[in-house]
Amino acid sequence: MSNHKLQSEIQRLSQALQIAEDREDRAEQIRLYEALAKLVPNTAMVHAKIARLHLELQDPQSAEAWAERALDMTTDPKVDEELLDTMRTHRLFIKNLERAERWYRASPSLPRLALYCAALSLRKRFDEAEALYTQALEKPLEPWQQSILLGLLGTLYFECGRFHDSVACHQLTLELAPNYLFGPFNLALSLEQVARYQDAYRLYMQTLEKMPEHSGTHNNLSLLQLRLKQFDVGWPHYEARWKTSLKEHYQDFNTPRWRGEPLEGKTLLVWAEQGIGDHVMFVSMLPDLLKLGGQVHVETYDRLCPLLQRSMPGLSIIQRESTGQVHNGQRMMHRQTWPRSDYQIPMGSLGEFLRPTLASFAGTRAFLKADEQQTQAKRAEYQRLFPGKRLVGISWRGGTDTANDMQSRRIEMQELAQLAKLDNVQLINLQYGNTEPERAEAESLGLHIHHDAAVNPLKDMDAQASQLAALDAVLSIDNTTVHLAGALGVPTFVLLQLNPNWRWAVDDATSYWYPSVQLIRNRELGRWGEALDQAVQRMRGSGVL
Repeated sequence: MSNHKLQSEIQRLSQALQIAEDREDRAEQIRLYEALAKLVPNTAMVHAKIARLHLELQDPQSAEAWAERALDMTTDPKVDEELLDTMRTHRLFIKNLERAERWYRASPSLPRLALYCAALSLRKRFDEAEALYTQALEKPLEPWQQSILLGLLGTLYFECGRFHDSVACHQLTLELAPNYLFGPFNLALSLEQVARYQDAYRLYMQTLEKMPEHSGTHNNLSLLQLRLKQFDVGWPHYEARWKTSLKEHYQDFNTPRWRGEPLEGKTLLVWAEQGIGDHVMFVSMLPDLLKLGGQVHVETYDRLCPLLQRSMPGLSIIQRESTGQVHNGQRMMHRQTWPRSDYQIPMGSLGEFLRPTLASFAGTRAFLKADEQQTQAKRAEYQRLFPGKRLVGISWRGGTDTANDMQSRRIEMQELAQLAKLDNVQLINLQYGNTEPERAEAESLGLHIHHDAAVNPLKDMDAQASQLAALDAVLSIDNTTVHLAGALGVPTFVLLQLNPNWRWAVDDATSYWYPSVQLIRNRELGRWGEALDQAVQRMRGSGVL
């Protein structure tokens, strides 16, 4: 192609791209940029544009080759700025540590540093990432560069559970860059982790003044409103979850959404949306729903079906099924066919109509029933094994998805071993997953935790319910076990991290979701000795010990 024809074709494509950009037609932009890439194959920015568009369409796989060519082709800061901030939000790019390091070594720009540190963080190599950020901060920098690095360091501290340090970094970021739109939001996230809820609330509101459609802020604010018992605004706001954490789980129906209409003579479908613990908590509203009349179909997990059928025979139970669709490595649990209904509602949205005020929780009682015969047999078994002992179930960890959850909801055996002084107590293992190494460590520290191999809560929650009901009490970190024990009415003492889930409120001593659950609040990060002492005192005061 002659130079004249080449320039003419480039001009034509550029004009067409302008039209496609004005229309926000990303697919057309990709097609045009790909045509441009054939004409000028060594232009890194064209490759970067294509990669960026694929990322905006949530298609990192298609973006990968284009991004790699762009970043290998040049060290142009403009190409880095075009791509790397967006790439850092996709696991596909941060899981390849070697590639991220190669790009950083080729040109240690700030965006490449951020991607490399994100890859280190994914592997929990936090010290190395921290060292790189602090070294960068020691160099002569413009205020805007300092603010970006401090923000990145604050995020790193958040990920590894150093929340006070995270607050300090994000506060400095906000001072250096007061007009940075996400500054208040990032600081609010960290403030919540250290239980500074009113400050976080103010910053979320400040964020919405500048970004009124920011879904992450709406979602976090809704949970904070519920934590603060502002149910009148919190429940309607809770619908923001469908644009953030649960957006891949939303189901479209031709059936109208139930918004509190009379149900006499009608049929309502209540569909599942969240994990087992949240699901059990929301099930607590179903007895009140049944009182409204009509027929209620409830979707639930297969592990819960026998328990729910026994406990609420008035419900029509639908077992949750998988379509085989996979998203982010997890199988999506969506049905394709449903019973005919007049209305439908996701289970978590029932709160707006059934729990509009704190007073509306007052009638909550134990709402699940374990199999009586299995319960009696299990209690007799434990009493034979441990005559004269009080039977206390124990669970010491929950939340394994992120580093900060592992640090916040995990009690090490060295601290748990202080329970060995309770001579009249036998601890029964309620911790799900492989616990053999931890139990062996506890044994070496003088703490015997009995493991019942016949009970596997990950497969049979009905058997787990009978085990829980056979105990005198449960002592647990915040996890699914607490929800099931509370639903059964078992005296339960839950050890809460400094920033617990919204459902546990701020300073309540007893749960309004589960009246049999007492709340012991840990005021330190990662240290549980004092909280365990408080739990023992509460159990003694309640007559459990």
